[in-house]
Amino acid sequence: MTDSVAHTRLLFAPGDLRGAEAIDDVALVSALGDVESAWINAQAHAGLISADARAEAVAGIEATTRSLLSEASALEALAADSESGGNPVIPFLKAVRSQLGQDASRALHKGLTSQDVMDSALGLLMARVARQTHARLDVIAEALVGLSDAHASTVCLARTLTQPALPTTFGLKAAAWASEVQEVQSLTPRIDYVQVGGAAGTRAAIREFAGTQTEALLREFHVQLRGPDAALTSIPVPWHTDRVRVLNWASHLTQCVTVGASIARDVLIGTRPEVGELSLASTGGSSAMPQKLNPTSAVLLHRNGMRAPGAMATLTSTAAEAIEERSDGAWHAEWPALSELMSLAVSSLIMLQTMVEGLSVNPDAMLKNVDTASPGIYAERLNIAFGDRLSKTEIQNIIAPDGDPVAALSAALAQHPVAGDDALDLAGFFSPENYLGDAEDIRQTIIATINGPEPVSPGLLPFASRK
Repeated sequence: MTDSVAHTRLLFAPGDLRGAEAIDDVALVSALGDVESAWINAQAHAGLISADARAEAVAGIEATTRSLLSEASALEALAADSESGGNPVIPFLKAVRSQLGQDASRALHKGLTSQDVMDSALGLLMARVARQTHARLDVIAEALVGLSDAHASTVCLARTLTQPALPTTFGLKAAAWASEVQEVQSLTPRIDYVQVGGAAGTRAAIREFAGTQTEALLREFHVQLRGPDAALTSIPVPWHTDRVRVLNWASHLTQCVTVGASIARDVLIGTRPEVGELSLASTGGSSAMPQKLNPTSAVLLHRNGMRAPGAMATLTSTAAEAIEERSDGAWHAEWPALSELMSLAVSSLIMLQTMVEGLSVNPDAMLKNVDTASPGIYAERLNIAFGDRLSKTEIQNIIAPDGDPVAALSAALAQHPVAGDDALDLAGFFSPENYLGDAEDIRQTIIATINGPEPVSPGLLPFASRK
């Protein structure tokens, strides 16, 4: 292995590369530097350090970050050095201080604890990921609405418990997918991630050196990380062992993965050659069978759906195990689980967008499958319409495979005549378009809801440049 190649596990999980940049080591080191620089800038704005000390400290942070990001071996050395203290903040600070004079070195990280920096950095990454997921979910929902509109009257087979059930429309099915996507977007959490509590969550050291400027310091740190609008919001209290917000972040990420996996499962069924209702523009080949065109994007989305629950379970456990003023392992266990969910969410939504935009619908195959499942799929309608006149045995005979359901129904009704039978449209009784119920009304209601005013998400504020 050369210095230009970092240790990764991307080959074990094809598709993860799409989400790697959101939460790889490079992203984390950059975020650590952003947090430490924000604290330095906040001290300067609060009048607690000189302009020279600020400039030197920020330059040292940026130089260290560039050095770490320029060589894979430097990142690996930082990872190795992180083991002794249990987190990467400690060796990162050591590397920065090696370049600083006394005043700038004293200002660096002053009053903070490693958890303040690590939590804020992870929150910063989570905020960036949430902005990506929010925007991409919007694009996917719009594409699905277009697909729904295009196939509003395309009849297809509804299946329950894997078996043919009733006629429906593909427009309604696509609208249901869009509804899932829009709901996940609407539940994007507030990313209120600034962590600053000091060694034990009391801010004792911060109050000691900042004195009457403590509130100004905290406010400026908040603004540095969250942007100018953060000045209008309250400064978060320390949440070293209050991990509900992390669990909330994880829930959103898991939902992003799950919605992709759920839609992919439907697509995988539809693309089976024996079903033939759907096809994908981008498919993968087989190393052994040249005739195969594997629906790879849907396969990988399905795979991601099976990976996410493990990471979510870990974060549920770490939230429950958060004790005292800093957890003995639960906090540390969050990082790999949360980073995996961030990567899975980003990669899943990229692949979901690709899959949806490349999805082709075969209405003829859909109608053929409806016909193949007929007349059995009209058993419910027969029971509702004529259950008071016909026995179960008679209804079973009407829907017998390879029979003539119209003739059988006519003969059965002749055995139980009532006034008005002459006006019945028995031929149309077994037409799928005549037994769709409120499918189109439901579809239009879903689309109207999706196209309505978008709720404002309070957590997606732009990251402020460090000044």
